Amino acid sequence: MTNENELISKSYFHKIIDGNKQKHPIEILGEMYMDEMQKDKIDLSSIRYAQGEVYFINNDYEAAIFKWENVSDDLLIPWTYKNIADAHFEMDLFDDAEEFYNRVESSSVVLETEVLLQLFSLYIKQDKLEKAVDSIKSAVRLNPDYSTVTEIARSCFESYKDWDNAIELAVNEAIRTGSLDWFVVLEDYAEQGFTNNIKPKDLHQVLVTLLHLDTFRFEGLVAVLWSSYKQSDFYFLWLNEINQLLQNNNVEDSYTWKKLPNIFQDTYLELISGEFLIKDFSKLIESHLTNWLKLSSASETLCSSSAILAWDEIFPSHLDVSLVDQAETKLVNGQSQTSRQDGMDLYESILNWAEKQGLLDELSIYMKPLIEEYNIEVASPLKIRNLIKDVIEFLIAKRVEMEDSIIETINWNEELLARLNGLKNQLSDKEQEEARVIKDSFCDIKETFRQRMMLKIPELIRNCSDIVQEDSDFGKLHVKLNEEMNTRIADYLENTASTDFKRAVGEWIVECEGEFNESQSYLNEMSETFNNQYGEEKLVLACDFKVLDDWSRDIDRISRGMTHVEKANILLRNNPSQLVLKSAGKLFGSISKNKDIIVNKYKNYIESEDYSQITEDIMHPFLQQLELFEGALEWDVKKFFTSPLDELNDVTVETEGDIAKHKDALAAMRENPEIYNDPLTLFKLKLVQYELTNELMVKE
Repeated sequence: MTNENELISKSYFHKIIDGNKQKHPIEILGEMYMDEMQKDKIDLSSIRYAQGEVYFINNDYEAAIFKWENVSDDLLIPWTYKNIADAHFEMDLFDDAEEFYNRVESSSVVLETEVLLQLFSLYIKQDKLEKAVDSIKSAVRLNPDYSTVTEIARSCFESYKDWDNAIELAVNEAIRTGSLDWFVVLEDYAEQGFTNNIKPKDLHQVLVTLLHLDTFRFEGLVAVLWSSYKQSDFYFLWLNEINQLLQNNNVEDSYTWKKLPNIFQDTYLELISGEFLIKDFSKLIESHLTNWLKLSSASETLCSSSAILAWDEIFPSHLDVSLVDQAETKLVNGQSQTSRQDGMDLYESILNWAEKQGLLDELSIYMKPLIEEYNIEVASPLKIRNLIKDVIEFLIAKRVEMEDSIIETINWNEELLARLNGLKNQLSDKEQEEARVIKDSFCDIKETFRQRMMLKIPELIRNCSDIVQEDSDFGKLHVKLNEEMNTRIADYLENTASTDFKRAVGEWIVECEGEFNESQSYLNEMSETFNNQYGEEKLVLACDFKVLDDWSRDIDRISRGMTHVEKANILLRNNPSQLVLKSAGKLFGSISKNKDIIVNKYKNYIESEDYSQITEDIMHPFLQQLELFEGALEWDVKKFFTSPLDELNDVTVETEGDIAKHKDALAAMRENPEIYNDPLTLFKLKLVQYELTNELMVKE
């Protein structure tokens, strides 16, 4: 029967040549081949297989492949596929090699393992890490006891920092073999933090296995895992897993635990430190306390038994009665202590918590007479206990006071917000009303001025008829009249009209200033009222009086424009009446007997003509500027009130933010009261434990 080791090492040919060393194996096998060819029933498979091995060993891979391809023995064919793949591998023909490795189908576990190992090497050489990992994992599952398979797998996983597979390998091999070497490997992984992402339940069986193999090594591995999981999101799952494991598996009573009692104690103190909510760890506390008490030596039970009794006092019916009874027995039989340090540590932790809550200043004021009464550098444990009790009661009462204070602040801010919104509405109404009044009053001034000009300018023009005399040069009289009319109009506008207009608008600006001052006084009163409520200068509602200066400047500019009115074409136009008059003047001006007729005609024309269009043309540039000024008045009044309205909007937004912030705080307090209450409850728990462990208070 063929030995598989011979096939693996490609030394099958030694068996064929039967130890003949006098000739070269190629020569011997060649002769055997020729001898076999002379037989009636020819079977060359074993010779060809052996020839392939010899060619392979001598690096003639093509010849080896040729020989192996012609093997017909069913038992050897799977090995020929593997050998052909090996030959292609040696020639770096990796795709062909992979194809032939995958052709191998055999019931031989050894052959399948060898193929997987070769595929692993092939994939590593091609940097196909995922396929390499799959191959070596398959080899481990198929034949873990095969020489170096698990060592190769471990080396591979560690080289590529594939810690999940490395841990899985170590766990499975530790359970399968029971070898402490694999538990050591697992512990090393845990020490480096590689087990942090492994679900604790996946380590259950390996821990149970080690517990029954070697309690000391179990304790070491648990301690390392505990420390590792403390930095991960699986911490509470770990605590639940290890506590259930210890409860459900009997531990040898003769073993004295060296690390776990302290770890259980530290973990318990961490759980009740206030960092966690009670609801997050309360379900595991019974098993934790049970295991802590069970693992503690006789000299260590004071802390664990007092913790059980304290928990039972603060949370009645949470713990099994038998556990409480056992703790009472151990506490009575144990050695109580007289110590101030635990009390001082608890006192300091309460102060630190109060500082985080923003209550330290109030607490310090409250505690001052207490501290003087108790004389805390020299106070007894009993006095320290009483001081801590008073502080906890103060902080519990403060919780209710804080909620009431938040509600009061919300109500105060909402009332303030209503007043702010009311003031904004009043100010908006006032802005619109003042804009209407100011605009209407200016419009009245403008209209009065326009109407006066519409009467006065035609009057000035008509009065120019007094220069028409019989001795006038009627041929040029219309030119002289036009000049005189413009002169009188310009003189009136410059010396009378502009002065009257500036005086009227000046009085209007003074009235506007009075209106603005009243508005500012009103806003000053409102600001003072609000600021008194705030207790600080929160509102400064200052209006923009610069608007008045802008108006004065604009009116002065417009008024100056009156003194630069362009000359109007009054009598030099070519309308029919003027043409007739001009022609008559030229025609009859030299005939003395007709002069009185011409004078009367001129006078009658000048005095009876309609000058409204001429007046409108003269006034148009000026009135146009007034209309532009009038059109901007509403925007100017808005500008006057802009700063107060912006200020009110800013304070309104701030107040709304304060209301939302305090409502969120109130909702959080009501929805999650445990955030504040749990630490106080745990302080009470620690105080009870302090009482139980202190000799003086036990006796009291």
